[in-house]
Amino acid sequence: MAMGFATLFAMGVALFASGSQAQGTCSSPDAQVLILGAGMSGVSAARKLYDSSVSFIILEARDKVGGRMRAVSFAGATVEVGANWIHGVDTTMNSKYKVNPVWDLRTKAGLQTVEDAELLKVYNASGNDVTSAANAALDSYDAYNTQILALSNAGGSSDISVRTALNSAGWVPQTSPETLFADYFYFDSDAATRPENVSLYGWKSESTFDDFGDSNYLVVDPRGYEYLVQFVGQSFLNTNALHLNTTVTSVTYSDGCVCADVVERGQMKTYCGRQGVVTFSIGVLQSKAVTFSPPLPPWKIDAISKFFLPLDLKVFIAFNETFWSADAGFNFIGRAVNDPDSFAYTLVVPIGQLLPNNPSILLFLVTGNAAYRVASQNVSVTRQELLNALRSVYGNFRATVVDILVPDWASNSLYYGSYSTARVGITADTFTKLASPVQSLYFSGEATSMDYQGSVHGAYLSGMETADSIVNSGYAHGLSFVPALVMLLAAIVF
Repeated sequence: MAMGFATLFAMGVALFASGSQAQGTCSSPDAQVLILGAGMSGVSAARKLYDSSVSFIILEARDKVGGRMRAVSFAGATVEVGANWIHGVDTTMNSKYKVNPVWDLRTKAGLQTVEDAELLKVYNASGNDVTSAANAALDSYDAYNTQILALSNAGGSSDISVRTALNSAGWVPQTSPETLFADYFYFDSDAATRPENVSLYGWKSESTFDDFGDSNYLVVDPRGYEYLVQFVGQSFLNTNALHLNTTVTSVTYSDGCVCADVVERGQMKTYCGRQGVVTFSIGVLQSKAVTFSPPLPPWKIDAISKFFLPLDLKVFIAFNETFWSADAGFNFIGRAVNDPDSFAYTLVVPIGQLLPNNPSILLFLVTGNAAYRVASQNVSVTRQELLNALRSVYGNFRATVVDILVPDWASNSLYYGSYSTARVGITADTFTKLASPVQSLYFSGEATSMDYQGSVHGAYLSGMETADSIVNSGYAHGLSFVPALVMLLAAIVF
């Protein structure tokens, strides 16, 4: 019975990978390309290489793929502790928009999502409903934001912070708790840091909503958002091309050779390829947890330093019963308060009502300095702070806490943060240098995407683009085992 080329190639990849024993030289490489990391960018790069018949090995420190897309079991439900939204979707078939590739994957994979209409119920520190005043403040912020996005800014020495731009336009959020809330809702909850820390040039460069549409969707699938990574790599992730529980400790590179020293399931090994794809987060690159030999050149180090990885902390709390409004029309519960430190608990998502069986779970979105404080403090302190925030809105409810989950991306040595943000002073050239290869060492990930930085679709597209560069390079088909193996298998089968 005839077998398709894709099946034959998968067999070739599996046989080649299983036959390699981390030989550690480029005279007899383990694969054409080493991919360091199995998040969305690494797996999408592998997908492109697979479709182009270029061999690869993926080295991943965790016990599964997904990177910063991670679902966990909590209080009987599946919750997303990392990426959760598909940003930039148009469902009206408007011809001015392109199709978001992650939305396309979601459709093909049948991933369950709900639309985030950004509807709010906002309360002040006394528990009074101030939704009307908060919506007016949000409209005002939006008008000022439109003004600053129209400013001419080439980056570099002419760059300013988003806060400076907003202030120059006339936005002064300190005038009321509602304006402070609007400032937080429209900026901090998106960038995971304060406007004074972020480059206006970088903020203006992000074009998700201009390119793909202005709707957002929340992933609520029991399989997790990470299932899309599995879906992208379904043809090869079950082969020996994927090495899980394999932590890269150092990378040696030259023209036509990249080797990675790893600890794989407790054993030290070395894998080599003609080329390598680095998908480490900005946080990992800045931490120097992985050493490079020779050291990365100054222009690359400088580009890496122009970004940072703030902490977008998602704190989940489960109760034995639901005491908040179960009106599915309100996606967010907001708290308009004066105390900046209370920003830790400004925004709440009644996430349970969107999940199967409607568990009594609330999700607090915590960013900036408050996120680092909450992530590092004892969970009993966090528990009390959460209850105090909720009682300021709902009074002395009788429900009891079942469980609390505080995932910490900041101290996780595989990431050191949530998603990348540009510092003041960057230029288009900064993004170019961040993504540019150093000899045979390529760089990929959401941080390298000038148009879609900090997003899942940015990670996906950067992986595809990096693999394209490799396929079109002079080394792309340096290993000729695939055609020969496919011919051999074809002869056997037919």
